[in-house]
Formats: sequence, structure tokens, C-alpha cells
Amino acid sequence: MIKSKGEKIFSVCNVIFMVIFALIFIIPILLLINSSFTGTKALTLYGYSLIIRDFSLEYYKAIFSMESNQFVISILNSLFVVICTTVLMIFTTSLAAYALTRKKLQFKKFFTYYFIISMLFSGGTIPYYILINNLGLMNTLWALILPSGVSAWYILLARKFFSQVPEALIEAAELDGATNLQVLFKVVLPLNLPIIASISLYTSVAMWNDWFAASLFIDSNHYQLWPIQAFIRRIEDSDEFLKAYFGDTNLNYGGLRSAAVIISLIPIILIYPLLQKFFIKGSLEGGVKE
Repeated sequence: MIKSKGEKIFSVCNVIFMVIFALIFIIPILLLINSSFTGTKALTLYGYSLIIRDFSLEYYKAIFSMESNQFVISILNSLFVVICTTVLMIFTTSLAAYALTRKKLQFKKFFTYYFIISMLFSGGTIPYYILINNLGLMNTLWALILPSGVSAWYILLARKFFSQVPEALIEAAELDGATNLQVLFKVVLPLNLPIIASISLYTSVAMWNDWFAASLFIDSNHYQLWPIQAFIRRIEDSDEFLKAYFGDTNLNYGGLRSAAVIISLIPIILIYPLLQKFFIKGSLEGGVKE
């Protein structure tokens, strides 16, 4: 097929735009990576660079040799929060979404509108804080897990997928004596792995990157409970926190911060390829209305 002059111009402009757009994202990451592997003297002398002038692992060694092991503890806290929240999200989403697909459910329209309204309106930060405080969840990891364990949007999204399961298949399972929970976990969920994987990925990334909830509900006296992003935010904001954790060190603070950020990116980089196939399929099917 021969392209017209206008199509050729569009293709060239599109390529140029995509290259520029990609560089906007890639260059900052390269600067972080290179600065984290650059020795203190070279980094202090030349600053951030796209070239590693003096390869060194001193920043990574310093981070993992902290006296309090706070960085490792923060990573473990984040892993605990991510795993618990993701499991809870899948459980609550599956139960609610499956219930909304059942014809026998009374007041089904009411519950549907209830979820929609909860997506549009919220009480705000202050009532949210008061609720967590009154529940006695302050300065605990459950203050990060429980409020994030259910999502109205994910429930409505999963309902769309669950409703596509043939009713005859569900009826056959019920005739064999399967309960509603058995139908859900042995029939419906195995047929909807793409949306489950998509929700798992979205939830995991959101919880891993969340620092705001920890800043609200976990004070500095309970810093042992900080997730990794809350810890990184503290050392990014002030040199005093770096001095508190690393003491009087000759290391470049910029290199320490870069190394901490790079380490925090690794779990998400590792988990995405494992769920990519399901994630793409689930996102595409969820965005198409038949």
C-alpha cells in the first residue's frame, strides 16, 4: 500500500513525538541508575550524568549495612502490606462482583447504585483519619491494609467479566451440589484469570507506591512500621533523616537517595512481566463494550 504525502508526514511526526516522549521517561531513570553506581568523588565533582564515571557499589553497601536495618524492615513492611491488601482485594471484589451477577440477589440495583455513588463521593481526609483513629488502627499496618482492601470500581469491573460466564455452566455446577462459594472459586474465577491478574497488578503497584497513608496513620515514633515509600520520602525530604540513619558519612547524599529509589523499583519491575499477558488481556477486554 502506497502512503500519501500526508500519511508519511504524520508517520514521521508520530515517530519523533514517541521518541521524545520515551526519552522524557527514560533519561531520569538513567540518571538515577548511573548516580547510584557512581563513586562519591566522581558524583560530587561531576554531578548527575548519563555516564558512569567511577563505578562503585558503596551506596548499596551502605544502605544494606545500616545499623537499624530500617531499609530492609521497610521493604518487608511494604511486602506484607502489598500481599495482604492484594489478597483481601481479590477476595472482597470476587464476592461482591459474583453476588451482583446473580439474578436471585434482592435489591441488586440498590447495591449497584450504592457502589457507583461511593465512587463519586467520599467523606474526605479528616473523616477518614477520625474513622481510623476511632477503630484503634493508628500506628499499625492494618491502617494501610483494611481501608484499601475493597474498591467499588474493581467490583463493577469484575462484575462485567463474571456476567459473561455461561449461566448453563453455573447451573450445571449447582446441580452437582456446588455451593455459591464453590461455584465462585472453582468455576467463575478460573475462567476470569485476566481480570484477577489485572486487579492484582493495579493493587500491588498502588500499595507499593503509596506513602500518603503511612504519613497520616504512622507517626515518627513508630518508624519501624514505615513502608518503603514512606521511608524514601523521609530521606528525600531532609538531610537530617539521612544523618539519623547513616550517621556522619562521607558518602554523597544524592547517590544514597538514588540507590534507595532504584532498589524500591525492583519488586514492581520483577512482578510486571509475570502478569503482563493477563494484564493486557484483562485491560483490553475490560475496555470494550460488546
